[in-house]
Amino acid sequence: MPEPKTYHNPINGEYTTILESAADTNGKHTFFEVSLTPGGGNPLHYHTGFTEEFFAVTGKLGLQQGQKKLHLLPGQHHVVEPNSHHRFYNDTTQTIVFRVKLTPAQPHFENFLKAMFGLVNDGLTVTKNQIPKSIYHTAIMYKWGDTHFSNPLAKVIAPIFGLFYKKAVAKGIEQQLLEKYCR
Repeated sequence: MPEPKTYHNPINGEYTTILESAADTNGKHTFFEVSLTPGGGNPLHYHTGFTEEFFAVTGKLGLQQGQKKLHLLPGQHHVVEPNSHHRFYNDTTQTIVFRVKLTPAQPHFENFLKAMFGLVNDGLTVTKNQIPKSIYHTAIMYKWGDTHFSNPLAKVIAPIFGLFYKKAVAKGIEQQLLEKYCR
């Protein structure tokens, strides 16, 4: 097996290494490690197709699930079931490290991480929430990541992303992202 590659997102201060891919585990799970700088994190969101289990490795991992906020210390873990609104963050002054297990395995989410971080690094996103400038890229990221934002507007525009995803596939844009960022 090749050495795992680390992907960097300078907007949210995240470094992610896929330790076990869907291919490595025969579809059982995806397992990755995240290093998150102070102030880093992601917006409140949810997934419909997989469970996330967070494991604190070093530092104090901030998690929000619904309105509840909690902190995990090294050795502690927390499970987030599908459709549960959540986010992770680092509200400390030190870089933290944690691991995340997605069950079942999520090869599309693996591509989402690689391509999303690639788009960020190439300057092809806007805002601190890292929304791609291209509606086609946004639709592909939405599909691959199964990442649904918690604001009400996101639910209204979700069907539109489905249409743009189909167009992105037909135009070869999905394949371009796979070739550029996911090989």
